[in-house]
Amino acid sequence: MVKHISFFIFLLLQFAAPAQFRVKEIKGGTDPTKSRLIFPVFISNNKIVDKKINDYLQTETFDTTASQTSGKKMLDEAKYIPGDSGQSGYTNMSYTIEINNKNMLSVILEIESMGAYPEYYERYFSFDSKNGEPLSSKEMFTEEGIIRIKKILIKERDKRIKERINEIRKDDEKQFAEDSVFIVERFTQCNTEANERNIFINKEGITFYGEECFPHAWRSYGAGLDIVFSNKELEKYLSGFGKRILFTK
Repeated sequence: MVKHISFFIFLLLQFAAPAQFRVKEIKGGTDPTKSRLIFPVFISNNKIVDKKINDYLQTETFDTTASQTSGKKMLDEAKYIPGDSGQSGYTNMSYTIEINNKNMLSVILEIESMGAYPEYYERYFSFDSKNGEPLSSKEMFTEEGIIRIKKILIKERDKRIKERINEIRKDDEKQFAEDSVFIVERFTQCNTEANERNIFINKEGITFYGEECFPHAWRSYGAGLDIVFSNKELEKYLSGFGKRILFTK
């Protein structure tokens, strides 16, 4: 009887206990004297939640997990190696933890990579601390709320795009005349969808981050299309789940 009760309590803790996370770092890179690739592994009192979060982050970043290969090997296989017989890959990697509490874990990965061109970008991840699942706009907002948010995103980005096109024209009218059709087409295609699924929850509120509109060689034409709302601004669009995640202390 006691064994059955103990087992039941164990299961209850595994699936219901809120997880607040400690971090273990996996380090690697091309330079043996300095770790340029630093990747977080999250640890809590709930191993099921830990595995969900770590497997998701590793698969999104490396297309494999540390449970399938060693952590150091995972980084070594993804790092940039210069030379004719080298490989494209990551040159720098670090992370920032934005939120780590009983409701959510939000993490930014800051990444530099080298292929045909060097590139810097950020990846954004927000998880439910209780079950390890990525937080999605479908869960965070009501259906009516998502419809309204999509309209706001497209309208605000359209305004920013028009401002950016005017800036490009003023900076170099001759160059703009040569590239205007391409620039307008890329921006138009970029804002046909609201990309409301691209959300990141940070200390200030929720960021709906935009996609890159231009290929690498034309990236200087890009506009800042990340839209940030405070939690208060979004409160009327939130589902019951979203309100719990954002406002429960």
